Amino acid sequence: MTRKTPRRTLYRRRSEKAGLPPDSLVYVGDRGGGQVAMTLIDYQEDTYTERALESPGQCSPYRQSPSTTWINVEGLSQPRQLEALGTAMGVHSLVLEDILNTEQRPKFEDFDDYLFVVAKFLEFDHKAGTVVPEHLALVLGRNYLVSFQEVPGDPFEPVRSRIRAGAGRVRKMGADFLLYSLLDMAVDQYLVVLDQVGERIEALDHQILTSQRPRIMAEMYALMRDLLFLSKVVGPLREVVNGLRHTSSALISDACAPFFRDLHDHVAHVSDRIETYRDLLSGMLDLHLTTVSNRTNTVMKIIAVFSSVFLPLTFITGLFGMNFESMPLLHSREGFAIVVGCMVAVVALMLAVFRLWRWI
Repeated sequence: MTRKTPRRTLYRRRSEKAGLPPDSLVYVGDRGGGQVAMTLIDYQEDTYTERALESPGQCSPYRQSPSTTWINVEGLSQPRQLEALGTAMGVHSLVLEDILNTEQRPKFEDFDDYLFVVAKFLEFDHKAGTVVPEHLALVLGRNYLVSFQEVPGDPFEPVRSRIRAGAGRVRKMGADFLLYSLLDMAVDQYLVVLDQVGERIEALDHQILTSQRPRIMAEMYALMRDLLFLSKVVGPLREVVNGLRHTSSALISDACAPFFRDLHDHVAHVSDRIETYRDLLSGMLDLHLTTVSNRTNTVMKIIAVFSSVFLPLTFITGLFGMNFESMPLLHSREGFAIVVGCMVAVVALMLAVFRLWRWI
């Protein structure tokens, strides 16, 4: 299914919830529309079941199921359905409020019975040439994980494929490893997006010294906005993963602790790359401005030389253009040739002096 690409802005005015109680369930976002779709994957090491859910009430039995259950919700534009799902899974209304708020920064909260994580899934829109975010919320229970995606689509298909095939560790471990797998997929996608951003920076770096396109500045500014947005996403995500590393919750097993430490290293690597790109782009911007300034100075220098050359010529022609009866060379047959010769001599002398002084 084709995803709707919104016009992303760094700062937005949100008035939908102004004056409402703190736990009011209102969808805040730009990518709403359509029905909420729910799918369920229930598995153990040697069994696997996958099906679509028709109503939130069908999720209730899986809260106490001995198997591992992954409930994925696509679409956040129907608060009533999400409220019913929250009731079925015992999710607090304030958590549902954060799930519906796509402007919520990445966060981690421990509610004893479950853990709540907010993150962002990123894609690079090649047509628009910008980074497109998707709101992602995860609720981890003892044997279940509920994931909430902002729009229809399946960015976690590789994880689903591993579950279906019984490949890797995912069927052998619990819901906490599934949480790690989804976050690891999101962080890996950050690296893919950064690769695309890096390619654009490299292309601009080559154009700065070889091209005079006026849109270079606009493209650099767009890249700086993208990197600023990435920094706003990845910075809080480091806190989230760090919280998962050090949580004392029984929902995160000791066997999963090394994986979250590794995930923290990946997030740190992403953060370092963002800072490197920002520093590189800042240096490129300074270089571009210096190059433009040098080109301007060169043009002004050429204009100044021409102005200096034509200034005495203008004086000579103006002097001999005066309408006086008695002037030297006015009635001489050689007067025109003498004046033109003087003008050529003045120009040659001035160019020689400019050359000697290394002005040209």
